Amino acid sequence: MSKIFRFLLLTAFAAAFMSCDSDTKLIYPPDGVVNRITDFYFFDDGKSFLYLSSNMNRRYDFGELVLMEIDDEGDLVYKNSLLVPSIAGKMVVASDEKNVFVTTRDKHGVVRAKIAGKSGSYRLQYDEGTKGDYPDILKTKKEPYALTLNEDESKLMVTHLLNGELSVIDLEEWKVIKTSKLKFGVTEILYDKNSGYFLASHRSSGNISLIEARETLENFVVSVLELPIDLPTKGFDVRSLKQSGDGELFYAVFQNTYNEDTYEYAYDEDTAPQIVTFKIEDKSLKIVKTLAVSGNLGEMAVLPYSSESEESGDGTVDDSDAAEESDDDETDDDEIDDNDVSENQVETRAAGDSDETEEESDDETTDDSDAAEADDSKTSKRIGDLIFVTVPNDEKVIVIDSARNSVRDEISYKDDKKDCKPYQVYAKSTGNTTGYLFVSCFQNDRAYLYSIDLMSEEVIKKIGVLE
Repeated sequence: MSKIFRFLLLTAFAAAFMSCDSDTKLIYPPDGVVNRITDFYFFDDGKSFLYLSSNMNRRYDFGELVLMEIDDEGDLVYKNSLLVPSIAGKMVVASDEKNVFVTTRDKHGVVRAKIAGKSGSYRLQYDEGTKGDYPDILKTKKEPYALTLNEDESKLMVTHLLNGELSVIDLEEWKVIKTSKLKFGVTEILYDKNSGYFLASHRSSGNISLIEARETLENFVVSVLELPIDLPTKGFDVRSLKQSGDGELFYAVFQNTYNEDTYEYAYDEDTAPQIVTFKIEDKSLKIVKTLAVSGNLGEMAVLPYSSESEESGDGTVDDSDAAEESDDDETDDDEIDDNDVSENQVETRAAGDSDETEEESDDETTDDSDAAEADDSKTSKRIGDLIFVTVPNDEKVIVIDSARNSVRDEISYKDDKKDCKPYQVYAKSTGNTTGYLFVSCFQNDRAYLYSIDLMSEEVIKKIGVLE
C-alpha cells in the first residue's frame, strides 16, 4: 500500500511540475532591442545596416537581428527585426546582401535569414514554412562563434569557442560536411583571397591557424597549420584579426596575460598589449612591425584610405589599392611630426606627398605597401589603413594609422554622462577617405555610429546612438 501511495504521490508531483512548466511564458525582446550587441553590418547602399543583439545577459529568451536605416534627416530609424536563438554569437552577410547567417552559442548551431527587397525597403525574413519563432537550427559542435564564407560562397566556415573545432557547412544542402580540430578559443576567422587560405586567431595561444579547405572529387579536405607569432614580449590571447585594405598584410590585437579564472588582466615589465602587423610567406608567418599600446584591448576594425582621385572619362573613380614603393623618394626635409595632428583629427597626405613616415629600426622590416605616391594621372593610390581598437577598461577607442604605425587619435567616453566600455567595433569604407564606424558598449547596452571623413575638419563625427 505504501509503495502504491508513494507512486501516486510522485505521479502527482510530476504532473504538477509539468503543468507549471507548460504555463511558463517566454520573454520576448522588444523590437529593435539593444541588448549586448556583438556584431554589425553596413549595406552597400550607404544607409541601411544590421546589428546583432546577443542576449548574453539572458534578459530575454531570444536574441534579435535588427535592421535599421539612416533617413534623409540623419536619424536612425528602425525597419524590422527577427528573433534569433539565444545566445547569439556573430553573423556574416553574403556579398550579394541577400542572406545572413547567425551563430547561436547556447543552442550550438547556425540559423540563416533572407534579406528581401531593395535599398530603402529591405526586410528581414525567414524562409516560408518556418514554424515557431525561428527556423530549425542547423546543429554543429558546441559554442559556435566566429564565421565566414569561402570564396565562391558555397560553404560557411564556422569556428567554436569551447574546443576550437572548425565546422564546414554546405549551403546548398544546408548540412555540416566536415569538422576539423583547431586550437581552442577561436576568436575570429577570415578568408585571404591572395593565398586561398583561411586564418583563425585564438584567445588561448599566440598562434594563427592557417587553414586550407578545398573540395576534391571524393570529399571536402581541410588541413591546418599552426603558425606561432614570435612576439618581442611574452603574450597570448589574440582577440581580433583583420586584413589590410590591400589584402597584403594582416593585423592582430594581442591582449596579453588575461586570467580566465579571475577575469582580470595583469601587466608586468615582460608583457605589452600590442598591435602586430604580419604577412604570410610560404606557409610561415613573418612579423612586419609591432606597436605596443596600453590597456586591455578588445576587438579591432580596419578602414582603408587612399589619396584623392579625379574621375575618369566614364565618370568612375579608380579606387585601386595598389601602392608604389616610396623608399627611394623619401626625404628628411618634410618628415612628419606626430604633434602636427590635432587631438580630434587624423591627418592624411594628399597625392604627391613623399614624406618619410617613420624611422625604421634595425630589426624592423619596412612595409612598402603602407606608403604610396600618386602618379601624374592623379588616380587613386593606396596610402594605408585606419585601425580602430577598443580599450574597454580605459573607456576609449584608439585610432592607429598603419602608414605611420602610431596612435593618431582616440575616441574617449570618459566624459560621457553614461558609462561606455567599448568592445565590439566595425568599420565600412564608402570612398577613398570616407566610411562609417560602429562602436558597441557591450556591457552598457549602447552603440555609437560615426561617420569618418579624413578630408573634413571633423574627421570622426557622431551620427547617432543605439540604446
